[in-house]
Amino acid sequence: MAFGPLLTDQNGVAFYIADTMPLTLLEKRVLNVPSASGEGSAQELFANDGAMRFVFVNSTGAQGGGTETCEFLLLNGSTNRWQLNCRGAARTVNVFIFGYQFQPIPAWGIQINDSQGRCILTNESKVLRDVQNIGDSGNANNSGYVINQTLSGQWAVAPTMTGYFAGVNNSSGQPIPVVARFCSSARFNGSTTQIASGYLGNIDGNASNATYTNYRNRITAINVARY
Repeated sequence: MAFGPLLTDQNGVAFYIADTMPLTLLEKRVLNVPSASGEGSAQELFANDGAMRFVFVNSTGAQGGGTETCEFLLLNGSTNRWQLNCRGAARTVNVFIFGYQFQPIPAWGIQINDSQGRCILTNESKVLRDVQNIGDSGNANNSGYVINQTLSGQWAVAPTMTGYFAGVNNSSGQPIPVVARFCSSARFNGSTTQIASGYLGNIDGNASNATYTNYRNRITAINVARY
């Protein structure tokens, strides 16, 4: 480069913008979710319009060993809209939605355009960063629905399935299948965030042939203090 500014990150790597667009915060929603069991309370988020979005969620759910608090992203086939199913006690749920979007031009500050003159980044853009993977997929005791870590500060997790429960209840004389899906959960108490799993559906301690399946995946989390 003969002249002009050179933007680098904290490691000295040059910022590259040719034919690229950063992931930025599109919207933050604060939901007042009622108490719900089973498949939880459905909260509609956005249409299934083909646009790529990345969702992270946390809540004010109580910390501890309980597994009845969780949030999971599902596509409603009837409405063709993505919804967040929230199981557990009444609480506040924060939803952070990231995606690719041309940026509004600020009144003042830095504006970066692509080769076609479209604004892709400004000093006001909130770029997705500080993404961390929680757990160890190679360790059955620290992966999937077994993950239980507490981090300082406020974190949110990408909704994901972490395990599965299946069994049969024969108490009525008629075999009734019992199923539940373990899902990621981030519970913020004002100073720390517990990252663990809850479940959607029903877990019956009296079910015969009960099977717990650990998906042994990791939970993706972000520090949301900057958002």
